Amino acid sequence: MKTLTFALSLIRHGETQYNKDGLLQGTAETIMKHNRSCSGLQLVCDALLKEKSFGIAEGRPVQDVREMAEAAGQSFPGFTPPKGETQEQVTQRVKEFLEKTLQQIGAEHWRDRGEEDETSSSSSSDPLSTSLAEGRADEGVRGVPVHALVVTHGAYMCVAVRFLVEELGCSLPPGTDKEHVFALSPNTGLSRFLLTVRRAEGRFALSAIRCVFVHRKGGDVQK
Repeated sequence: MKTLTFALSLIRHGETQYNKDGLLQGTAETIMKHNRSCSGLQLVCDALLKEKSFGIAEGRPVQDVREMAEAAGQSFPGFTPPKGETQEQVTQRVKEFLEKTLQQIGAEHWRDRGEEDETSSSSSSDPLSTSLAEGRADEGVRGVPVHALVVTHGAYMCVAVRFLVEELGCSLPPGTDKEHVFALSPNTGLSRFLLTVRRAEGRFALSAIRCVFVHRKGGDVQK
């Protein structure tokens, strides 16, 4: 059966003044400007990737929300302040964005990039086995024909990663600590996934997903 495998890299935006001040908020331009591999690419903004809304806590110190969560007997960042966005609502945006991405990439690349799924092929055809050394910028994507880079926010990434792992059954690298996987990504932290899609009844559906690495700090990825 024909399939298409593409890479999805999630990166938390760089440190902002709000981050420095410990305030809640809800910088892809910098990445596009300084990364030579992005030359000629178009920056596309999507409201589905906006940060989780913290309601009455917007613009307030993170410690205030931690105390609100503790008083309510809940943990942060899962806590939803009054008038804020719930985890379920953010998860729904993640689902919508992933579905949108599957259909868009499938429509644009299926004809030219799709390949027959040869499950008996040697491991040398595996993108992970043909990657360069751990920590290289192309780890997990060398030989992968399509790569989508998504810049978003910390709380949103927490929900997105949990959805990919717990609801979609994304496999993790051996020895991965789930506490680390579900933790808040550092600023410029990068997580990478490989997704495989199949075409059925005129639409593209996810058939497999696995994690290459998660929350790797920007300084830990070599150019």
